[in-house]
Amino acid sequence: MYYNVTMRSTGEPTDPLSKFSLSVFKLNGLLMRNGDNITKSIGQSSARWQVLGRIGYEPQTVAKMARDMGHARQSVQRVADVLVNEKLAVYQANPADRRAQLLGLTPKGAKTLADIYAAYGAWSQHIMTKLSPEQLTAAAEALESIGQILETDINNNKE
Repeated sequence: MYYNVTMRSTGEPTDPLSKFSLSVFKLNGLLMRNGDNITKSIGQSSARWQVLGRIGYEPQTVAKMARDMGHARQSVQRVADVLVNEKLAVYQANPADRRAQLLGLTPKGAKTLADIYAAYGAWSQHIMTKLSPEQLTAAAEALESIGQILETDINNNKE
């Protein structure tokens, strides 16, 4: 089925993909602002939380984190450098690629990440009084499906 991409006189899109995209952009902004509120008392930010959270599972290269997060490598590099300067993260040798170091969590970084997750847990409980787990699971699955379609499209157009 073909959808015509048009806007209402208010500037609001009428096609489903544009409406969806604008909703995701708005939701991302709201999640980032809430993340900043959660991390502020710990002296961190959503951007730092994202990087700490990624290396909390396993050390990663800045380039991989940037790709996975959909950010410019330079912006993730700036955050990584700040985390290293604050002794929350450390660069370490990468056995798979000597030129691309891995960013890993320090004990101080692990403590900071644990503090962030504790604050997040309280916020999460508050939000979950307004949503059901089923709603969030269905939304997450839909987003993952759309993400797979978009990723496939990007990979097919690299040529």
